[in-house]
Amino acid sequence: MMLLDLLFDIVINIYTSLGYGTKEHKIESKMEKIKTNHPKAYEIYLHNKAIFETDTELSEKIMHLNLKNKMAVNNIVKEIFTHFAMAA
Repeated sequence: MMLLDLLFDIVINIYTSLGYGTKEHKIESKMEKIKTNHPKAYEIYLHNKAIFETDTELSEKIMHLNLKNKMAVNNIVKEIFTHFAMAA
C-alpha cells in the first residue's frame, strides 16, 4: 500500500512539474481552442500572456469558460478586446 502511494505521488509530481494542470496551461489550452474562430483574440493573448496569467478576474473567467457555449466564448472575446483596447 505504501509503495502504491509513493508511485501515485511520483506520477502527480511529474505531471505538475511538466506544467500540466497549472493555471497557465489551462489558460493556454483554452485560448488555443478559441483561436480557430477568433484568431485576433489569440494574437492578443500571445502578446500579453503575463497579463492573462496575473489578472485574477480575467484568468478565472477564461479557466471556467465553457467552450461549447458560443455565447460565452463570444462574450469573453469581447471582454478581451475591450480590456486591451483600454490598455492600449
